[in-house]
Amino acid sequence: MIDYDTYTKIPSVPAGAILDRIIRQQKKKKVDVATSAHLIPQRLNDLISGARRFTPKNSMDLEQSLNIDIAGFFYIIQAKHDIYEEQKAKNLVITPDMSKLTKTTFWDVDLNKIDWTKCAKWAIRRVLEYGSADEIKEMAQFYGIDKMKEIYSDPKNFRLYDKVQEKFRESGL
Repeated sequence: MIDYDTYTKIPSVPAGAILDRIIRQQKKKKVDVATSAHLIPQRLNDLISGARRFTPKNSMDLEQSLNIDIAGFFYIIQAKHDIYEEQKAKNLVITPDMSKLTKTTFWDVDLNKIDWTKCAKWAIRRVLEYGSADEIKEMAQFYGIDKMKEIYSDPKNFRLYDKVQEKFRESGL
């Protein structure tokens, strides 16, 4: 038996992907599900691909077709996924002063696509190992001196720890 409540607790997965998975788990044909939910098959495919959004009506029709007893199941999942995506987008907006970071230090990544919140340890280590004293100051400004000192606490873990110590001292932290 499928525990549908579990799906409502996974906001990172879009409602269409969950619908597709449930259809496959129940070993039903999409055309049969679409017909019983009073949808044209293309509309069902659009919901699955994310090209169309769930409405309360088509969500409830699909729930009935798939024997799901949670009112607004797909609509709720869609709303939770929308909130998740918005929160994720807002976290990406929080960035250090990009004018103070160099492409030399971050040669292998697109600075605009870094999630600076999730990648704090990596970013600090990268700047300590390869960045300038100004970049170290910017990381300290952005993450806080305590976070910098926590990651720096054992410089022997760094590849170039002699240079890391020297840069840390130069930055005045």
